Amino acid sequence: MLIALTHLRLKELSRKHNIEKAKKLIKQAKDKGAKLVVLPSMFPSGNIFEIYDNDKKLRSYVKNLAEKIPGNNTDILINLAMDGEVHIIVGPILEQAGPKIFLTSLILSPQGEIIGKYRKAVLSEKDIKLGISAGKEPVNVVLDKKYGIIAEDDIFSPEISRLLALGGSDIIIGTMKALGKRQQVIKHIAIARTIENEIPYLIVGESIEDEEGEIIGYSPTFVTSPDNLISKEAEEDDSILLVESSVLMSGNKQLQLTYLEPIINGLCKGIKKIKGESKRKSSQDINVEEE
Repeated sequence: MLIALTHLRLKELSRKHNIEKAKKLIKQAKDKGAKLVVLPSMFPSGNIFEIYDNDKKLRSYVKNLAEKIPGNNTDILINLAMDGEVHIIVGPILEQAGPKIFLTSLILSPQGEIIGKYRKAVLSEKDIKLGISAGKEPVNVVLDKKYGIIAEDDIFSPEISRLLALGGSDIIIGTMKALGKRQQVIKHIAIARTIENEIPYLIVGESIEDEEGEIIGYSPTFVTSPDNLISKEAEEDDSILLVESSVLMSGNKQLQLTYLEPIINGLCKGIKKIKGESKRKSSQDINVEEE
């Protein structure tokens, strides 16, 4: 299956402007034969969490954009999938679920169905300060292949990728929020995850511009593979990066991962033991202070 990774230059909070740009890229991708299009983090507004230090402004941003799924944002995305006649992976977007807010990625069919949903599991310090809640588990979605879905900070956690690999992911698809610095680190982290798991990674970044048209945040869009490390990278804004899923496949992935399950189980037991010892130590310290 031909997959189109979009690299959009999003105007901060200019939803209509950004949607029109995405429509053009989706049409371009479909005309070239793409069956799946991946859109960036927090589309159509863009993710500015790591760009600004003004928590009051960002809390207002979260409050105004968070909504139930389905909702207005979802309807926009569903229409893009139906009009473009392609599958779309997009997000995360801000999901209001009762009192909690999640960063949620969606997988949409050309018929407008939500065929998958993943709540970001690994939160940044900024996410936590803004009141975002963490999802509980990784998600695979089956199209022509089995795709593991990650979002933003998930890539910094080797455990998330390992669980997806053990769950049979053939390819990992993820997005990365715009960053104000150290943008190229993302590529090195993705290469490490690729080598660890023998799985290709398709990462969609974004550029964010302010009202004056100045770039204020950026993250790269690229593809890694076990054989070529960085095999492709978007070189300009408002472009698509095309990759054929069958070309990325690695034949010996499952054989190399079979020995890891008992190791992970052992590590989980070790973590529980460490937690128990930490609680006992804390209790002892409190008792000593009281005496």
